[in-house]
Amino acid sequence: MKKLLSFIAVAALCTSLFGLDILSYAPVSGNVKNFTQTDFTITSKFGNYFRTPNTKIVRTLNTSGKEVELVELSPKDAVIEKITSSYDALGNLTEQNCYNAKQDLIWKTVTTYNGKQKVDCSEYGKDGTLKEKIIYTYQNGNLVDETGYDGEGALIWKIVTKYDEANRVSVISEYCADGSLDKETTYVYAKNGKIDSITVYDTLKMTKEQLVFKYAQDGTISQITTYDDTKEIIYRVIVKYDSVGNVAKVSEYAIAQKFGTTVNDLVSVTEFTYQ
Repeated sequence: MKKLLSFIAVAALCTSLFGLDILSYAPVSGNVKNFTQTDFTITSKFGNYFRTPNTKIVRTLNTSGKEVELVELSPKDAVIEKITSSYDALGNLTEQNCYNAKQDLIWKTVTTYNGKQKVDCSEYGKDGTLKEKIIYTYQNGNLVDETGYDGEGALIWKIVTKYDEANRVSVISEYCADGSLDKETTYVYAKNGKIDSITVYDTLKMTKEQLVFKYAQDGTISQITTYDDTKEIIYRVIVKYDSVGNVAKVSEYAIAQKFGTTVNDLVSVTEFTYQ
């Protein structure tokens, strides 16, 4: 389910930057009933960029601003998949159902809570068979452990989260079933409390990549730059906003040395419209 939920977050909820949810740092504001995310494929011809609609995600929100339906559409607006979400009286996400274009159930997740804290989350296949289950552990109100099991109850992965003195996430360690480290992510914050950088390490705790955040005067994220393990810039994301402060456009560039200079190649564009 870890991989499944990560896919949902990336494909359905946001533009993803090495697994980073841009909307978690720039949430939707205002009286929005629904909004559409359109992803464009970029091609280059004779030195000019051309974009073609790839996929479209339409999300419907309830009066509390929580997502109740997500529909993935093809470039011709044909339904590919639909996810419906249900909440309890406290606003906790309790159930999600994913359907294909024929309205056949593909998968279902059910999450239980103790107040606002998750107890477990179970994923079921289209036939109702338990596929995976996550059990959550908290300390001092903070989520510190997520353990994933398959349908037979065998441990398949674990995520351990640590916090700093200000009660902010500082380290997330992801482990394989045998207890070996799969990936570790560290978070550094600026004096104003905003995220300054995120560094991802491999199984040997060697740096894989680092994301560095830049902010506009109003405090919104304006740019995210990715460095490789040699501290060379390899990727840059530019974020633009509409008049009410919602993300309007995300442009992603691959950075490379070409023809004796640094070249910014546009690789993808995502646009958001709100109603």
